[in-house]
Amino acid sequence: MVWEKSQYVEVKFDTKKYSLGQIKLYNEDRVKHFKKVDVDCNTEFFDSNEKVKIWYGKNKKKTLEYFSALGLHPETSKTLNPITPYMIRKYICEEY
Repeated sequence: MVWEKSQYVEVKFDTKKYSLGQIKLYNEDRVKHFKKVDVDCNTEFFDSNEKVKIWYGKNKKKTLEYFSALGLHPETSKTLNPITPYMIRKYICEEY
């Protein structure tokens, strides 16, 4: 699988590209559920049990990006952080 703009997509396995880190082993859960998302004041950040629904991390340009599942940032490979009310108020929606 490879990252294309806002999600992982399935591609044919290529040993050379894999050894160069250009593709990752296929993971059905990543392809179906891991997406980059746009957030605003209307985003549902937590479910009814207060479980986190949005994770964040900085890209190579040091800009915050938001994702639909826990995982590694597709560009930096750093572990994403769960969204918090503080981060929502500071970077997304002051009214939160």
